[in-house]
Amino acid sequence: MARLEVPDEFSPLREVFVGIFDPDAPIAPVSYSLRKYLSAEAVELTQENVGRSFRDIDPPERIAATRKQLDDLADLYRAHGVVVHRPRKLTALETEFVVPGGDPMFARDPLVVIGHRVIETSLMMPARRKEIFAYRDILRERIAEDPAAAYFAIPGPAPSTFDPAGPEGTGPFLEGGDVFVLGTDILVGNSGLASNRDGIEWLTHLLRPHGYRVHEVRLTDQWLHLDCVLAVVRPGLALCHRPAFPGGLPGLLAGWEIIDATEDEAHAMGCNTVCLAPNKVVIPRRHDRLIGRLAEHGAEVVTGFDFDLISEFGGGVRCATLPLSRVGHL
Repeated sequence: MARLEVPDEFSPLREVFVGIFDPDAPIAPVSYSLRKYLSAEAVELTQENVGRSFRDIDPPERIAATRKQLDDLADLYRAHGVVVHRPRKLTALETEFVVPGGDPMFARDPLVVIGHRVIETSLMMPARRKEIFAYRDILRERIAEDPAAAYFAIPGPAPSTFDPAGPEGTGPFLEGGDVFVLGTDILVGNSGLASNRDGIEWLTHLLRPHGYRVHEVRLTDQWLHLDCVLAVVRPGLALCHRPAFPGGLPGLLAGWEIIDATEDEAHAMGCNTVCLAPNKVVIPRRHDRLIGRLAEHGAEVVTGFDFDLISEFGGGVRCATLPLSRVGHL
C-alpha cells in the first residue's frame, strides 16, 4: 500500500475510495441545499418519493446501469494501477440517523486527505451526515498500517429543526467537494449550500501551524461545491465555469490557462474530473467539446466511459472519488 498522503490535485494517483449505489436506501427529504442546487424537476421527483427506494421506482435495467457506471469508474482506476476501496452499505439503523436516507455514492464529500491528514468532514444535508459510517472500517485498517497518518474529525453540527427553507444551522460545515489541495495552499468553496465560514475557519486553525494557507472561494448559490465549476488539470491549466465565481477566479490561478465551460457543461459535471497524474485527466465521454479543448491544450484525456446516470444525482467523477494517496513513489 502507498502512504496515506495527498499533496495536490494531480500527483500520481495511487489509492482511492469510489462510491457505491444502494438502490434499497430510502430516499431522503429535500433539504435546503438540494432545493437550491437540483433542477425543479428533480426536486419534485424526490419530494414525490420520499421514504421509498430507487428499487421501488426504477426498473431493474436502470438500477443495474447506474451501478455499472460506478463499477466502470473503479475498474478504470484499477486498469491504471490504482488501489480501489469501496464503502459498505449503510445499515438500517444508520440510515435513520438525523433524518431517514443516505447512500455513500459520493465518496469525496465526507472525507478529505490533505498531506498525511485524513479528515472527517461535516455535511450540511442532514441525510448525508451518516455517510462517513460506510468508510470507517477501511479507514481504521489503513491508518493502522501507516504510522505517519493522522486522523481528525471536525466537530459535528448541533441538531436543528429540519427546514428546507434555510441552511441547516451554523455548522461548522466542511465538505470534500469544496476542497482543492494545491501544495500548501488550500482552496475551499463557499456557496452557502455546503461548506461555510465556520468550517473554513476550523480547517484554517488545523492547518495553519503546519504552514498551510486556506483560501475561501465564494461561489454563487446555484452550485453545491467548488468542484462543480473547477478542475485543476496540471500546474498552470484549469477548467472552469467563470460565472460561478462572483469575486472572480481564485488569485492562485492568476496567469493560468483557463478552459471555459458553459453553464450546461458545468451542470452536466463537465468540470468534475480527476487527474491520474499531472496533465492526465479522467472525464466521461459525453463531454466531447471539453475533451477536445483539453486535447488542444496538450492534456492526456482518459475517457470512453459513461457517468450520466450518476450525474443525475448531482455529482460527477470527482464527487465519486476520494483520493487517499497521491505520492510519487511507494
